[in-house]
Amino acid sequence: MSLPSSSTSTSFSTSSSTSSLASAKGIEGDKPAGGSPSPVERLENGPGPSNADEESVKTDNNESEEFSNGPDEGEDETSEEESDLSDNGLQCDVECEEDIIDESSSNSDVQRPVLQTCVPLNVVQPLRKRKCETDFVSSPCKKLNPEEKPTCHLLGKKLDDKGKHVRFVIPTRDNPPPEMSDWLLQFQRWSNAERMLAIDELIERCEPTQVRHMMQVIEPQFQRDFISLLPKELALSVLAFLEPRDLLRAAQTCRNWRFLADDNLLWKEKCRSAGIDDLRDSPPTKRKACRTTGNCGSPWKQAYMRQHNIKMNWRTMPIRPPKVLKGHDDHVITCLQFSGNRIVSGSDDNTLKVWSAVTGKCLRTLVGHTGGVWSSQMAGTTVISGSTDRTLKVWNADTGQCIHTLYGHTSTVRCMHLHGNKVVSGSRDATLRVWQVDTGECLHVLVGHLAAVRCVQYDGRLVVSGAYDYMVKVWNPEREECLHTLQGHTNRVYSLQFDGVHVVSGSLDTSIRVWEVETGALRHTLMGHQSLTSGMELRNNILVSGNADSTVKVWDIVSGHCLQTLSGAHKHQSAVTCLQFNSHFVITSSDDGTVKLWDVKTGEFIRNLVALESGGSGGVVWRIRASDTKLVCAVGSRNGTEETKLLVLDFDVEVKF
Repeated sequence: MSLPSSSTSTSFSTSSSTSSLASAKGIEGDKPAGGSPSPVERLENGPGPSNADEESVKTDNNESEEFSNGPDEGEDETSEEESDLSDNGLQCDVECEEDIIDESSSNSDVQRPVLQTCVPLNVVQPLRKRKCETDFVSSPCKKLNPEEKPTCHLLGKKLDDKGKHVRFVIPTRDNPPPEMSDWLLQFQRWSNAERMLAIDELIERCEPTQVRHMMQVIEPQFQRDFISLLPKELALSVLAFLEPRDLLRAAQTCRNWRFLADDNLLWKEKCRSAGIDDLRDSPPTKRKACRTTGNCGSPWKQAYMRQHNIKMNWRTMPIRPPKVLKGHDDHVITCLQFSGNRIVSGSDDNTLKVWSAVTGKCLRTLVGHTGGVWSSQMAGTTVISGSTDRTLKVWNADTGQCIHTLYGHTSTVRCMHLHGNKVVSGSRDATLRVWQVDTGECLHVLVGHLAAVRCVQYDGRLVVSGAYDYMVKVWNPEREECLHTLQGHTNRVYSLQFDGVHVVSGSLDTSIRVWEVETGALRHTLMGHQSLTSGMELRNNILVSGNADSTVKVWDIVSGHCLQTLSGAHKHQSAVTCLQFNSHFVITSSDDGTVKLWDVKTGEFIRNLVALESGGSGGVVWRIRASDTKLVCAVGSRNGTEETKLLVLDFDVEVKF
């Protein structure tokens, strides 16, 4: 077997010594008996490298130093595993590739040793970060002299599978590719259109990972906190365009946004848009937190949030068990008033009762009428009642004392309307009377109807009345003069609404008519109901009408259009007895023993607020009155199946201390 020449050994030693990233491992092999000297012995006794080889080694050492990062890093990589010593005292890399010579392909009886790259133990290896990228050549190990330095003849760029050059140094901003500066300078010389074209072409040639990197770099450039960068006045002007729900979300972005989104004047405008004009109903829990923690926030925001929470209590939250106010025995509750925390109910048992809406207790029973009470009005602590005994009485709700008894009508006082310190009453004697409440004096008598007066409205200037003679009349009470007689109905007029500009009348002829109060001209005839319109409410040109045909309709009295019909699968199963509405909801009661909640804008049925067990078999909800937070229902029956009582439902925000 022929041994490799000295130059070959030197080349292999240089190539293998650059693989310093691998850890050391010994060689185990036996020398063949009687054979030629081992490759190691031949190298030890042979001549050293020539001058040309030394120059080659120096050149390669300079090239290999470009890939060396420092002694610490290389030392860590080469000291991870312990090395084994061979018989010749050689140290070899663990990760060196082993060339195993197939014994079947060799004709020699000598077993070749496992060939590995080795260095002597007493030589300190140069510390390098990367291995020399070369094609590994199988060659025997040799012991290096201490003064010899490892070399790498094939140091440079490696070719990948496609024949492209791959750089071994990862480019950074401090160490960019040499060609990049020229490319960037050329890019800066281009016009905007040329740059756009270059970017398009560059993106088309990028791989997905590179495009993803572009997104990570570019996206933060557009994520600017422009609200914080603007002056406060401009930032508030921008935030004013947000809906309250979006404003609350913006407040959760950061502290600066929260400070701006909690601006008191900003929320004051939101409250005005929502119909909140004062802070008298601001929640006490917030005021307590302000005193204890000093974190008061915006009072107008608190008022808005309270109204929002109350709205959600009406719409979705579980209904709390109602307070049950029992009274009037088994008589019918004919009239119902609700103001502040006081409830006043009138009955055909000749009495009125004053209740606390908070505790549910009966505070006073107003006794004095000798006939059933069929109409009432309340303002503050003053209660006025009209009876079949043909009188009106003025009461103090706090003391239960009857202040005045107003005589003059010759039949049942069927309706009345209180405005300021004056009350107008209508009677079955076909007349209307104007009374001074504090003195009990009859100021004016209005005569002109030919049948019982069934409904009346008074705005402090004009009186409007509807009667069983099919007529609607507009009066000047000071001159006791009928200004207009509004003719058109073909049956009894049962309900009226008056806003100072329009008169709206509902009749048994199934129609609703809209009139101009100044001229008496008919503006619209609203058709759609099939029976008696028993109750109406008018607010801001929106009219809600309840009918004995079990339906409720929402109208625009300016255009005369029906906006919504509250019916469908959840409609009432009997006549609508009473209704209330605000800017969000319509509340309706019926002879079927239910109270229903509807969305006034969409006409959508929301849910049942009350459903009597006796509903459909005699249980009736006669009257309802509602505030922003409470609903009062007068229920009973005409056949004894339901006890006469008041139900008070509370939708206020729960106060927690």
